Order: sequence, then structure tokens, then C-alpha cells
Amino acid sequence: MNTMLNDFRSYITSLAVLAILGGVAQLSAQQQEVEIRLERRGSGASNVVGGSGSANFDLAARFAPYKIQEMVHSTTVSPSWIEGSERFWYEWENSDGTFYNIVDPVRGTKSQLFDNDRIAAELTRITLDPWDGQHLPIRNIRFIDENTLQFDVESSQDEDIDEEEEVDTEEEEEEDTDQQERSDKKMYYFEYDVGTQTLRELEDYESPNNHPGWANVSPDGETVVFARNYNLWMISGSDYELILDARRGESGDEADEAEEDVEVEEIQLTTDGEEFYAYGGSGGRGETNVTYEENMDDRKRAGVVWSKDSQKFALVRRDQREVGDLWVVHAVGNKRPELETYKYDMPGEENVTQSELLIYDLAARNMVQVEDDPWQDQMMSVASDRQFVYPDSDEPRQQVWLSDNSDELWFTRTSRDRKRTDVMIANAATGEVQTIIEDRLNTYMETRNVEKLDNGDLLWWSERDGWAHIYRYGSDGTLKNRLT
Repeated sequence: MNTMLNDFRSYITSLAVLAILGGVAQLSAQQQEVEIRLERRGSGASNVVGGSGSANFDLAARFAPYKIQEMVHSTTVSPSWIEGSERFWYEWENSDGTFYNIVDPVRGTKSQLFDNDRIAAELTRITLDPWDGQHLPIRNIRFIDENTLQFDVESSQDEDIDEEEEVDTEEEEEEDTDQQERSDKKMYYFEYDVGTQTLRELEDYESPNNHPGWANVSPDGETVVFARNYNLWMISGSDYELILDARRGESGDEADEAEEDVEVEEIQLTTDGEEFYAYGGSGGRGETNVTYEENMDDRKRAGVVWSKDSQKFALVRRDQREVGDLWVVHAVGNKRPELETYKYDMPGEENVTQSELLIYDLAARNMVQVEDDPWQDQMMSVASDRQFVYPDSDEPRQQVWLSDNSDELWFTRTSRDRKRTDVMIANAATGEVQTIIEDRLNTYMETRNVEKLDNGDLLWWSERDGWAHIYRYGSDGTLKNRLT
């Protein structure tokens, strides 16, 4: 009896030991599998779902924005207003294709710009590429008047290159062995009459103006101001037309390179600009240190606001020489990480950006500084008139003074703690100022641009009673009423 009991106990003990050893072996195998998965992840192999520390990147990629765009069509309407009318057009895509609609809000009507099947047949006949109404190749629709539009179509065939251009291209490829073979596609340009629904190809198409980002063009188009090497410069409107002609039909770096070959007369307006106390440019913001040095001599945009008669312009010059540096390391897109250094005001620091408001008289070649008994570390901005530019316009984007003449300049100043804001007028000849509107609050205060009505009254957005409302003032600063 005892022998049988001992044998049974030994059997049970053996089973327990085997179970424990089996469990340890199973855990060891699982751990080894996890390590293999992690090693694969580290070596760039496909991710294994379900392991410790793993993530289902493939599943996440299926719902990435660039994937969703392929599955979801139009969800909102983006109106493009047509100059000379009260109508607008918009593009709408669904599973049946892309449709272009024109809307007349006054009459409450909507209709299609094109018969898709008909326009596809016409485009096929001219370009010799097969198109259908569900897959129209139309690009860059632009209205040149209220009943006529133009658009582009890219061909499947390469663009024809004349012999002289081909020689130049071959020389460039020999100089730069990394340059890829040119394969630009031929572009067709068309004009379409909305009323008669007739289409014609534009044989001698001239591309619209491609304004460079540095150009600040006066309202009369006679003067263009820009910054270079921390100072202000100008060229004439006629010289600027030469630059536009050189840039026509090009884009990006190619347009910038084309304008470098144009000889124009540049007139220097200031000489006292220096690094971090400049009249324009980025001050290094958004550029790596290497790029900042490479672009030092390039034309840059100055924050110029023009008087409506083009006689004067104003700008805020900022002194950041005593401001501390901040850094960004650009680790993506470069063989090695590159450093970006720029000035940045930190809360509580003693040395922050100092602003001064300047008015330049083109005829007198004279600069006047606005004297406004400044608050310590205040911020200043020129009040500009609201501008509406039609999306199809190739006119330069401009900022103009709020006043109708060049005798007075409207501007705002805000205290560093954002608890005080004033709307002021400066005498453009003397720099003397007058306070028109005062806003005060014991906490941080949001602000908006001051607006001027045709009768001279002002609209001012304020949170003075704890809620955002619009107030109407007379031109002398007298409060008339609250509008909202």
C-alpha cells in the first residue's frame, strides 16, 4: 500500500515538474519571438502586429489623409468670384467625375459650365489624347471677363524643344551629372465662351504675370520697393515689367533664376540697416543658417504699406539686436541636420523686440519717425484698408493706408501685456500723433483691425464689456453706438 502511494506521489511530482519546465520553455520561446519581432522592427523589416511594443502601421496608413482623399470626394464648396459680376463658380467631384458649376446668388440659379462629354470630345480632337466626361484634364480655370474663361490641359506627349534650347539643355546636363533628363509635357491652352459654349485653342498664349514674393508694388504701379542687405531699395515700374517678362511662363526656382539675368536700375533708399535691425527680410526665421548666408544678397520683401496716392509708404522697423536666440534643428531633408537660429521674445525677459514706425516720402527722399510717447516694449502696426482681390486677377497683392490721402497715417499700438490698445493718427510730415480710440482691460485683450467706412466713421472690435462687440466711432474718436 505504501509502495503504491509513494509511486503515485512520484508520478504527480514528475507531472508538476514537467508542467513547470514546459511553462518556462513556452515563456522563453515567447520572449525569443518578441525579441525577434523587435529586432525586425529595428532593422526596417515589416512590423509584426500583436507583439510587445509593436504598432499596426499598415492599418493606420489605410486611414491616412492621403489615402482618405482617394476615397472621399468633395465635401465643401470653395467659391471663386467672377470679376465684373455677382456670380461665382466652384468645382465639385463625386463618383461620376468632376463638375464645374456657375452660381448666380441674385437670381438663385446654378448651372454647369461645361457639358462634360462634349468638352471631352473637343479636347480629344485637338490634343489627340483620349478623354471622357468622367476624367476631364482641365487645370487652372480663370475668368478673363464675366463670360469668358481660360484653362490648361497637359498632353501625354513631351514638349517640343527647339535646337538652341536643346543645346543649352545638353550643356547644363554635362555640367551637372545629377540633373535628371528633361521630360516636360506639352501644355495646351484653351478659351471657352460660357454663353455660346464654344471652345478654341490659344495658339499664342501669354502666361499671366508671376509676381515675385519680394516685390511691393505701389498702387499706381510706378514704384517697386524691396529689401536687400538689411536696407530698402526701389526700382521703377518699367524695370519691373522687364522682370515680369523674364519670369513669365516659369515658376519657382526657374522664375527666380530667369529674373537674375535682367539688368535694372536699383536705387538705395536707406543705408543704416543692419542685422537684426533691418528694414525687411526674415531675420533668419524659416531659413537654416547656411541658407540664410547664401541668400544674403537676394531681394527680400519689406513690410511696406502704401498711401493710396503712391506718394508715401510706411513700415514698422524692429530692433532685435538685444533679443536672445532660439534654435530649430532641421533633421529631415538634409544629409546632416542643419541649424536654424533666429531671435525670439521670451515671456518675462527684459530684452525684447523694440518697434518704431517710419514714414517715407518718395519725392523728398525723406524718412520720418512717428513720435507717440511709446509704452515700454509696445507693439505697433499700420492700419491698412481692406482689399479684395479676385482669385483670377494677376495684379500684385498690395497693402494700402486706411486714410484716403498721404497726409495722415492710421496705426495701432498695443502694450506688452496686451491690456492696452490705442488707435492713433500720425501726421505724415511731422510724425506727431493723436489718439482716437483707447481700449483698456485688466486681462489679456484680443484685437482686430480698425475699419473705415465711406462716410469716415470707424468700426472697432472690442471686448471691453467682457464680450466681443463691434462699435461705431466718428472720425474724431467720438463713440456713436454699439452695433452688435
